[in-house]
Parts: sequence; C-alpha cells; structure tokens
Amino acid sequence: MRIFDGHCDTLSKINHPDELIRNGFHWDLERAGKYGAYVQVLSSFAGDVQRYDPAAVMESQLEKAIAFESNHPDRLKLIRSASDLKASENGGVFGILGAEGAEIFKGSIKELERWFRKGLRVVTLCWNYDNEVCDSVAGRRTHRGLSPFGRKVVERMQELGMVIDLSHTSDETFEDVISRVSSPVAATHSNCRAICGHPRNLTDEQIRGIAGTDGVIGINFYAYFLTGSGKARIKDIISHIEHISGLVGTRHIGLGCDFDGADPMPEGITGAESLTLVLETLAKANYSEQDIRMIAGGNFLRIFTRILR
Repeated sequence: MRIFDGHCDTLSKINHPDELIRNGFHWDLERAGKYGAYVQVLSSFAGDVQRYDPAAVMESQLEKAIAFESNHPDRLKLIRSASDLKASENGGVFGILGAEGAEIFKGSIKELERWFRKGLRVVTLCWNYDNEVCDSVAGRRTHRGLSPFGRKVVERMQELGMVIDLSHTSDETFEDVISRVSSPVAATHSNCRAICGHPRNLTDEQIRGIAGTDGVIGINFYAYFLTGSGKARIKDIISHIEHISGLVGTRHIGLGCDFDGADPMPEGITGAESLTLVLETLAKANYSEQDIRMIAGGNFLRIFTRILR
C-alpha cells in the first residue's frame, strides 16, 4: 500500500541532512521505507516570526532535503512533476518540498518562481500570524483575507502547478482562495471544527468547499486538534475521518499527520511506524480496502497528479 502524508516538519528538527536516514523524531527514511512506497511532503517551518527571519530559516531547511537527495539519490527522490509521482508506484521513499508560510517568497513573485525551479511544490499560505499574502486564523485580520500580493501568488501557483494548502488560514482567506481557484486545493493538516471546536479546524462549509474543488483534507494527528485536550486516541482520528466521509465521502480524505510539528500525539502513535495502527483501525471500523487505500495515499496522489506538471 502506498502511503502519502501531506505534512511533516522533520526538516525543522534535524541539524544535518543525513539525520533524515535515522533519528529520534517522528519520521525518518528507515521507518518510512518499511511501507514499500511512501510519499512525504517535507515542509519547511520557521515558527515565531518575531525571533527569526522566516524566509532564511525555511530556505535553510529546504536546502537540507535538496542536499540529501544530491548525496543519496538511492535513498530519497524529490518529486517535481507528475511523472516523478508516477514513479513512486515502483516503491521507495519520495519527498515533496513544502513551505509552511508564503514568507519564503519575500513579497516577490520572482522568488516564488525561483523556488518553483528549485522544486518547491506545496505552500501553506500562512502559519499562526498574518503575512504579506494573507491572514491567519490566529492573526489580526490585516488584509481581511488575501492581500493584493496574495491574489497574485494564488494565480501564479496555479499557473505553475503548485499545491495551495489552506491549513492555518483565516475563514476570510479560505473563502477568498476558494472563490479564485480552478484546480484542487488541500488542507494538508487540518481536522473538523464540528468534532473539535478549535478555530484551526475546518467548518463543514469549508470541508464542502475543498471537496467542491475535488481537493483533499489531510487528517492532523495533533491531540489538541482532535479532542481539544492534550489527550487523544486513535479512535479520535477515526471520528474526524467519519465526519468528513459523512459530509463529502472518502474521496476527499487523506493523511496529514503533522509528524515532528505536533505534540502530543494520540496514545499509541509514536511516529511513521504507527500508521499501520490507524489503517488497521479503519478496517475494524468497516472501511473497505479501497477506501483505506485512498485515505492512506490514493486521494492525495490523485490531486497531486492533476496539479503537478
């Protein structure tokens, strides 16, 4: 079974590229490799903008993945095109470069294009603060949605074939983007507000909006987004899957575990090796083998194949 995880922050944890092979965090190549075929969005993450130059931090993290692929092409292939994604059918571990915050573009479409040439394919428009592109769900409504520059970013990302991630965006930003896109969008690591009332989670209307683009929602394993407390179990992951399935079907559900970016995780989840427990629990909940395959990876594979050139 192919696994496709829409979001992890491991690049922000490691100090040296070779730590991708084996580490004490949630995700590494050795554990991912045990699944036969595994596609991982490797997101760069700067965190608190007041303490760091976010663009420089994210650039440094992405360069670790680029350097690792150059030095170990037999261990990790970075996906840049639909044909690269097709090759993942043959097995192995594949990465897709992501940025958790459009600050990496430094307010410039030319920087967006430069990073596209370097392999960046997924951009979470913002993190927990407003930026030059849009407002965050935790921000101050600086733009009341997308900024004028943000509208240009959304347009250019679609033209180039980049995945727009709506996780962390404000409700106004979300609506702004949905009204402008002609290709699928994702919320790569987000859950259901109806199940857990955290504002980071998606409303039913937003879930339907993503489905209306034929997009995918990656279920986030962060306990506070699952239950609203620091304690969760695998059954709580399944509850969010069931809610989305009831609204729009399993076609729009994926995995967005937030490994190495979220703690605490549900009881029993220690990292990538624990995904088998989630899939086994889905089977016990009477999900078909086909549905489980699509949630495990097939749905994200479908939209990435459509979006990437």
